[in-house]
Amino acid sequence: MRSLWYKIGVGYFLLVCISIGISVVAVYNFSRLNDFISAILHDNYQGVLAAENMVKALERQENAHVSMLYDDIDSSYTQFNLNTTGFRGWQQKALQGSTNKTEMDLLLDIGRDYRRYVALTDSLYYVLQLPNGRQKGIRFRSSALRPIASRLKERCFTLLEMNQNAMTNTETRIRSTVTDATFTVIVASIVAVILSILASVRITRAVKTPAQKLTESVRKIGQGHLNQKIDVTTDDEIGELASEFNKMTERLRTYEEMNIHHLISEKKKSETIVESIADPIIVTDNEGLVVLMNKAAAEVLDVDPKEVNGQSLVGVLKDERWAKRLNSAAVVQTESLKRDALLIMERKGKKLYLRPRQTKILDGNRRVEGTVTLLQDVTRFKDLDEMKTEFLATVSHEFRTPLTSINMTVDILSKEVVGSINARQRELLVAAKDDCERLGKLVKELLDLSKLEARQQEIKTEPVDMRNLVDESLKSLRLPFEEKHISLNAVVDSNVSTIMANRQQLVWVITNLASNALRFTSEGGSVRISVTKQGTDVCLAVTDTGPGIPNEARLSIFDKFVQIKETAETTPGSVGLGLAIAREVVEAHAGKIWVESLEGKGSTFYVTLPIKS
Repeated sequence: MRSLWYKIGVGYFLLVCISIGISVVAVYNFSRLNDFISAILHDNYQGVLAAENMVKALERQENAHVSMLYDDIDSSYTQFNLNTTGFRGWQQKALQGSTNKTEMDLLLDIGRDYRRYVALTDSLYYVLQLPNGRQKGIRFRSSALRPIASRLKERCFTLLEMNQNAMTNTETRIRSTVTDATFTVIVASIVAVILSILASVRITRAVKTPAQKLTESVRKIGQGHLNQKIDVTTDDEIGELASEFNKMTERLRTYEEMNIHHLISEKKKSETIVESIADPIIVTDNEGLVVLMNKAAAEVLDVDPKEVNGQSLVGVLKDERWAKRLNSAAVVQTESLKRDALLIMERKGKKLYLRPRQTKILDGNRRVEGTVTLLQDVTRFKDLDEMKTEFLATVSHEFRTPLTSINMTVDILSKEVVGSINARQRELLVAAKDDCERLGKLVKELLDLSKLEARQQEIKTEPVDMRNLVDESLKSLRLPFEEKHISLNAVVDSNVSTIMANRQQLVWVITNLASNALRFTSEGGSVRISVTKQGTDVCLAVTDTGPGIPNEARLSIFDKFVQIKETAETTPGSVGLGLAIAREVVEAHAGKIWVESLEGKGSTFYVTLPIKS
């Protein structure tokens, strides 16, 4: 049996012999060329290279002179000295490679002139240290340095020309040698190509036929046709490979038959689980194409699950803005910045409110293969919230008439219009008056909050000067701050001028935040209000030195009826609506409000508002 190794080995042996023959011819001819080229490189090229680099060093040193006159003297002088080392190094290399007395004398002349050039540069450096040194230095450079620099360049160019002429003289000899070597190599190469073609044909015939049969069978197996048999009749290594490959395909076919049933069973389990979930679920791949959708999602989106498989999420949702959010991590970011990041859809004349939740599908290497999107139906909770808001608004509105009547009655009695009252009765009337004012404040805040939540109040914007706005907001609070001995500082950056906003509502927000800071800051503390510009937004920060806010309360303090009881002081009529109203006002202006705090070290409330709205 002649193995495949034997067949290939014979062919490669012939190619190696041919290569050796060509190499011997090429080495002989190129060794002759090497002798000439080595002489040129040793005798003349070193001189050419040295002359060019000396000219470059001189040019850099002349630039250093200019910098000494018009820029930093010390750094330019240091740069000059660095190039001095380079110039002298190349001069020494040129001296070592010089081949005749003329070139040697020229290099010695260059050395003498260069020493004089360096000495004059040192003189220029000291001249520049003198009073009115620049003008003196300019005249000194023009009269002393330029002539010697020009002479040095001329001699360097003469050295360059001498070496170039020497190289030209050897060109004829090299051309003759190259012509002979080229002819010899061409003849040898033609012979080698012919012999290589013959050897390649022999090797190809020995390998190509069985390899083609093997490739075709492997291609079919790769397409999933595991019932293929590789039919190769050779008795070499390819024949052994065919036999082992047939055994492998048999094992693959058996393994596939064992696992198909298991895979189908697991797929049906997954689909059943997805279908059993009441909320809409959409599964997309890493390219945003829908691969699975349950019945609830199909009903909400009004599509056929079979028809949308393989389509993009943009086409299915028919809302490019929400499709982009659901294709990335933007859902999490949106929920963290805005509390009501809900997908609103209309089905059968009814609004549906869906809160998106996403989970990434990761493979064994932690690469994202897809995303599971759960659209949590919060319509019932949204309706309940709206009913609660309407109820509070109705109750608050109904409270206003009897409160007004009670308030008027208390005033009439207090002024003794219907008869005199004693001291005890007056105390009761004062208490009743305080309760009426507290209830009136509560009713007003509830009505304002309900209007803001329902977006019934139209935001009428106007140009608002931030400095005047802060001063107006703090005008009524300066006396309470002084009485409690708390310092109040307000700083507005000069680059913050005006924004488009509702002045009255922003005054209320700043006053509320400053009042909260006053309430929770102990005597001797401080409150700082700052306004800065951040890109296209204005950022207002209210910082206090109070006790801070616990971590568990930072997300809930902007909810309605939430209060942090950290002090014995109370604010009449305060039921925890101030920050909730502030948030509604800020978000109505397309802004954001949040708090950063460290327990025991105070809190900072931030409000960002767009400059143009």
